[in-house]
Formats: sequence, C-alpha cells, structure tokens
Amino acid sequence: MDIDPPKRWQTLRLKLLWSLPKEPRKKIKDFLRLGDEFYAQGDERLANYCYGLSKRLAQEVGVIHLLKKIDQRVE
Repeated sequence: MDIDPPKRWQTLRLKLLWSLPKEPRKKIKDFLRLGDEFYAQGDERLANYCYGLSKRLAQEVGVIHLLKKIDQRVE
C-alpha cells in the first residue's frame, strides 16, 4: 500500500465530496479550500490531488475564472 490510513481516509472523504449532489461552483470552492488546508498542514500530495479534482470539475463545467484561480495555486 502506498497510502497510509489517515491519507486513505482523506481521499475517501474527497471522493465522497465529489459524489455529493451540490452545485459545481461550490464543490470547486470546497476542493480549493481543502487543498489550501492540506497545503498549510504540509501535505502537498493531497493538496495537489484536491487542486486536480477542482481543475477537472472546472473544465467540465467551463468556469474560466475558477480555472485561473486553480492555476495560480498550482504554480
């Protein structure tokens, strides 16, 4: 296993958030907020995973201004 149990719990939490019925823009902002929290805790891998999920959702929905915010945080 390449992911220890706490990180596995976090990825499960993120997958649950992905599947919940919610407005896509709010979901993107939730992923960005979680990514910022993980980055502040020093877990860059989970932060990048959150940013990737938010970018994927933003591309599907076509929200350009949120894509720019995501790109700024990834750089």
